[in-house]
Amino acid sequence: MNDDDLYTVRAGRTFPGTVDQCREARLWARTLMRPFRDVADPVELVVSEFFTNAVTHTASGERGGEVFVSIVGLVYGVVHLEVVDQGPRSDRPKTVARVLMPDPRRPGGCGLFLTSALSKEWGRLPAEGGPTYAEKGYTSIFTTEHGDDYDGPMITWAEFMTKAGLRIPAQRS
Repeated sequence: MNDDDLYTVRAGRTFPGTVDQCREARLWARTLMRPFRDVADPVELVVSEFFTNAVTHTASGERGGEVFVSIVGLVYGVVHLEVVDQGPRSDRPKTVARVLMPDPRRPGGCGLFLTSALSKEWGRLPAEGGPTYAEKGYTSIFTTEHGDDYDGPMITWAEFMTKAGLRIPAQRS
């Protein structure tokens, strides 16, 4: 079996790290999700949340910063999203990704709560120089013990289950 037989969608794109580019990232993701209409809305929303977090809380939002977004749609019913930031901001202490319960007295801060509700699972891991996802067995994170103590670029990822495109890859002899 050829690796290309496993993918329905496989794409990545680097965006300037500015707030206005969040819309562009959402539109790009929406276009890629055409084969996966049942998860297009959740993927688009989570792209928006992860992108906004990257430009708000990391060096990606500083002058000249960038955010890399990748989406992989697998034929066996999984869409995998990754947003890669450029590490901690130079002008403030690093932040910790955590799920906050919605609170009407506090504006914002619900993005990871929504991500938890809409995705199968999500997490963060070092983008370079740290242990890999498989080595550490990362799953969903809610504390600093899963990579948030790392000082470099981070990958924030989410997986979505989909019925669209679901098929078993053909066996080849």
